[in-house]
Amino acid sequence: MNGINCDGEGGWTRVGYLNMTQSGATCPTGLTRYTFNNINHPLCGRAQVAGCAASTSFSSNGLTYNKVCGQVRGYQFHDTDAFYHLSTTIDSFYVDGVAITYGSNPRKHIWTYAGGNIEDDTTADGCPCNTGFNGNRNLSATFIGSHYYCESGLDSSPAKSVLYAADPLWDGQQCDGPEITCCPANSKMPWFYRSLDTQTTDDIELRLCSSLPHSLEDTPVDIIELYIK
Repeated sequence: MNGINCDGEGGWTRVGYLNMTQSGATCPTGLTRYTFNNINHPLCGRAQVAGCAASTSFSSNGLTYNKVCGQVRGYQFHDTDAFYHLSTTIDSFYVDGVAITYGSNPRKHIWTYAGGNIEDDTTADGCPCNTGFNGNRNLSATFIGSHYYCESGLDSSPAKSVLYAADPLWDGQQCDGPEITCCPANSKMPWFYRSLDTQTTDDIELRLCSSLPHSLEDTPVDIIELYIK
């Protein structure tokens, strides 16, 4: 398929697709359907339990690949706090957001989409890419490295049980104040591109993670696209 949003070249195979704005779309197995009164289509989020139990897999269909490309669009619900729990492992809730991995025992990191607390938060609850961030979260020393996007859906303190639908996450838009450095002009946002260290035929796993139940924080999604080559 056309790789214009990946590396500008062809040869890509789409292995995952979700667009909840389309009529009749359903959430993939492992994700929970939610409706909110301030957005005109359903979203796919976590069940009430905390952690990364909201997991869905996309089959490689046995194809060998060492490049992965894709996009995810989500929304901030209530009080997300990015990489506050970074000290946990890749198998646990190291992020409030979306973890994309391949393989098992151990999982191997492809990309992470994180939901920060508020746009101008420079503490551990905010996005590490924010200008002036002082939250002591050195991602470059972890399995994440530079392979992540982080964005917040609001510019003031979060309110309980509110979906911030006016500013979708990880689309590279409405990045104001300190958050502007999270959406640089040369970024592919919302698209990511990752070249892996080795070739593999592993399926790709997408997990929605958080340290708290859905009712207290979540990053439900409405668009997922994944390609391999």
